[in-house]
Amino acid sequence: MKFSPDLTNKSHESKVIHIRPPQAWTPINVVELWQHRNLLFYLVLRDIRIVFAGTRLGILWVVLPPLATATVMTVMLGFLAKVPSHELPYSLIVLSGMVPWLYFNNVVSKATFSMAANAYLLSKVYFPRLIIPIVPMLAGLIDLFSLLGVLLVATLLFGLMPHISWLFIIVSLILAIFLTMGVGLWFSALNVKYSDIGKLLPILLQLMAYASPVFYPHSFVPAKWYWLYDLNPFVGIIESVRWALFGGNPFPMYSFIVSVITASVITLSGIFFFRSVEDTAADII
Repeated sequence: MKFSPDLTNKSHESKVIHIRPPQAWTPINVVELWQHRNLLFYLVLRDIRIVFAGTRLGILWVVLPPLATATVMTVMLGFLAKVPSHELPYSLIVLSGMVPWLYFNNVVSKATFSMAANAYLLSKVYFPRLIIPIVPMLAGLIDLFSLLGVLLVATLLFGLMPHISWLFIIVSLILAIFLTMGVGLWFSALNVKYSDIGKLLPILLQLMAYASPVFYPHSFVPAKWYWLYDLNPFVGIIESVRWALFGGNPFPMYSFIVSVITASVITLSGIFFFRSVEDTAADII
């Protein structure tokens, strides 16, 4: 008697999963991102531990460099150059600009090199590549809200009382987070294709810092150039933070709307561009 396997029995069939690279203009698979949330959380915690590993001061390293920079800029621009601050302490002008800017600067710098830094993961296991540049954005939230706390405490120490408008700071920072994510995705993908982008990045960030009202108030720019200057998306973000904290001036509606539109366009286009590059990233890196 001969025995043959039952080829009609579906219980013996194995399930085959085909993994194909995503198309650039397909929607983000949110379900797939959620299924890999444990990997995302692990990578975020890894980045946080790396920053604070072996340090004695811990979280103080987040606030000490900005405070030192704010002190230097207050002396150089506030006392020596006499840059007008409209009766506000110049250190508050600098700190309020540095809160969103340092988050942007640090996250974009890390996101740009994130694909190369995690090349060993890209070639070994499948997961949504979008996770990699998102990790610095989430890890950087600790720095962002730590600096925000320092800014609020400094504002109280200078005698400015809390106001309902302070709640709008959260809106401004959410906008800064989306803009940061979009720019980070663009530079992350570009750095995969063109390694020169990583070398050019520090120059671009430095230029943008001085082209934004980080270390000086918006009024320092001649009024005839407002229409051009306000096209910088960081103008609306920083000035809306200052409006929420200090009041006085009218809400910067024009520059804020520009920031919302620019952040939306950069974020959406950054996602699509990154997805067009991610399928070949492991081979290029």
